[in-house]
Amino acid sequence: MPSDLIIIGIYLVLMFTAGIFFSRNIKNTADYFLAARSAPWFWIMGAVWATNIGFLHGYLAHGGAAYEWGLIQANFEWFQGPFAYILTGLFFIAFYWRAGVFTVPHFLETRYGSAIRLIYCLAWLVIFVVTIAAELYLGGIFLKNILRIPFWPTVFILTAVVGTYTLLGGLGAAIMMEFVQFVIMMLGTIPLVFILLHLTGGFEGVKDVLLTQWDVSNQYFSVLPDIHHPYGPGPWIIMALCFVVSIGWCAGHQSMVQRNLGARSLYDSKLGYVVASIPKTLGAFLYIVPMLAAPIIFAKQGIFVEKADAAYGKLILNLLPSGMLGLFIAGLVSAGLSSIGSVLNSSSTMVIKDVYERFLIKGKSDHHYFIAGRVATFVIIVASLLIVPVVLKVYLIMWLEQTLLAMLLGPFTAILMLGIFWRRTNTPGSLIGFLVGGAFAIFMQRGLGIDIFMLIGWWSFVVTFVVTVIATLLTKPPELEKVEGITWESDFRSHIGAIAELRARNNGTKVTQMPEIKITMPPCYLNLKYWATGILLIQIVLLLFFG
Repeated sequence: MPSDLIIIGIYLVLMFTAGIFFSRNIKNTADYFLAARSAPWFWIMGAVWATNIGFLHGYLAHGGAAYEWGLIQANFEWFQGPFAYILTGLFFIAFYWRAGVFTVPHFLETRYGSAIRLIYCLAWLVIFVVTIAAELYLGGIFLKNILRIPFWPTVFILTAVVGTYTLLGGLGAAIMMEFVQFVIMMLGTIPLVFILLHLTGGFEGVKDVLLTQWDVSNQYFSVLPDIHHPYGPGPWIIMALCFVVSIGWCAGHQSMVQRNLGARSLYDSKLGYVVASIPKTLGAFLYIVPMLAAPIIFAKQGIFVEKADAAYGKLILNLLPSGMLGLFIAGLVSAGLSSIGSVLNSSSTMVIKDVYERFLIKGKSDHHYFIAGRVATFVIIVASLLIVPVVLKVYLIMWLEQTLLAMLLGPFTAILMLGIFWRRTNTPGSLIGFLVGGAFAIFMQRGLGIDIFMLIGWWSFVVTFVVTVIATLLTKPPELEKVEGITWESDFRSHIGAIAELRARNNGTKVTQMPEIKITMPPCYLNLKYWATGILLIQIVLLLFFG
């Protein structure tokens, strides 16, 4: 155990030092909020996955949910995540780039107006503060159970490390740190998979024991649940999780989008998002599949698990030898720090760009907003620490966070899709639809007592979509110049216009008769279509095998 503490201590010191080192060249808001648009695609890949896989969305909460509910939790890694990563990378990111925005709320204002920008921003800030508090809680509980160190000092140490490099270095430091943490996560947590396979006879061995000796339902090993499952029946996985919540997450979550806006080119941004589907898919084998074997290990060793969120920590504590345990914990702490840092940076970006600079203090120097960004980061850290005691009372953190997200992402996905793919969508229609859809989501959970977040996400999406269309048709269409370049139709027409202009400059010559224009294409191994097709085929195979 002392050797594990030494390893973790060295790791935290190195992360603290590296964060300060990466922060040394951050001098303005473009550096602080968008990493000076200099990140290559592989940094984006690592940062996107590290952002998405923290204590909350990965090892501890996802692992705890898998221990509680089974393989259905792999939907987030095998279908929802890769599908949405690819769709967002291929389609939605380009519109954010073209609009020249810093944040998702900024894009909503460009398309719909300032009111929806402010509402969406404030809703996300509430979720972000809860998310940071949940990450700190899970990290504190995990290290307390594993290393027998007090909860609150652990929380403060984690906060100090991630808060320092995020506060000083912004997105530039965060992306570089997240890529490093991505590598540490992968290397540090893979050994557990092989140890469990050896102890339990692999996936088939676990399945045989739980089905024949423990009388566990077949649903525990299926990614598509029946109608009685807490997640809802299988079709809701496809409709709600893949087509609504996941797209809203990847295209509307500021932490995810901001990493891609910091890429050195639009192509790097797209490729980074698409290729991030690979570690996302592998993630299920790191923290979902191992938890299916956890009940067997706990029964053999007489271990009692009071809360599902603590199951992953107890599993590794009783399986890994000293030294390897320290390396494994360093990998998990990397996951937590990367997620906290990304949300922290995105929160401060939204506070400054979408509230402070847009509505409160306008026209100040770039340096003023740069300093204000650091102040905002500090305030968000304090606010998150203050609500950690509230999070302590929640039995399953994953359920709380997913329910809040479904309430917001259902309405958001509807107005985003309509805004991009239907040029007629206007400001009054989107605002009315967004508010009605959000109110309906709250009513479903609080009024009707529906706790299946996928149902909340899906039906709030449908209500928002229908109300927005009706309200739009009853009001005036938007001015053409306002939506030029940021909708699918105007983007398509701009390509047609460019061809027409080219033909005019060549005296009406048909495009097919013009001399060839040499276009530099990326090598085939970096082709977006090849990557997207291959990854989607893998998802189909997984669905057929585990469905």
